[in-house]
Amino acid sequence: MIFTRVVPGILGLLASLRFGLGLYAWNLSNKLEKPPSTVIQRLGHGVELRHYDAYTVAECTFKRPETMKAATSGGFKKVAGYIFGKNRVRGREAAQKMAMTAPVRMELKGDVGPDASLKEVKVSFVMASNYTVKNLPVPLDSDVKLRKIAPHNMAVVAFRGPPPTDRKVEQMRKLVLEELAGSKSAPANDDTLVYGYHDPFITPNFLRRNEVGLVVA
Repeated sequence: MIFTRVVPGILGLLASLRFGLGLYAWNLSNKLEKPPSTVIQRLGHGVELRHYDAYTVAECTFKRPETMKAATSGGFKKVAGYIFGKNRVRGREAAQKMAMTAPVRMELKGDVGPDASLKEVKVSFVMASNYTVKNLPVPLDSDVKLRKIAPHNMAVVAFRGPPPTDRKVEQMRKLVLEELAGSKSAPANDDTLVYGYHDPFITPNFLRRNEVGLVVA
């Protein structure tokens, strides 16, 4: 009798702690610095046209990866290693830890979808606004490159859930294309951008924000 009363209580307590930790992580992520952007126009089905100012990224490139998930995992580890100290401050031998920002970016080149063969995947972290390519620490991992993203316009749709699968990215890309077809804007290229604003481990999936977008001309 005691066992049947205690176990549900313990499970309930663990569930409460898990949710509380997830809510804390979600709140912290929402406070992270993000690239400056302005909404130009709101299209249907939640699609927005945004203008992004220039910003800098640290990124890894994967040519013809086996899966989008494999490239994302490998790229995340390498770029996270860079911002957490696997670097060298210019003119010194010391390393520097940098603050996390949002979102984690993926640029997908080629067809997307569960049966598609990706040509290339770039996985990148946005650098804080006080950094440029010239004053960022030098990556010790030769796979990590620093790059300035030029100002651009992008059509984006946001959605909640776990890190999106190939099928989900394909579905959201089609939605953005359908909304662009009825506007005065058109995609600048065939690349697909996938943004993740929250961690995939602690934050509950129903709170996680993801975005799929296309750069527009």
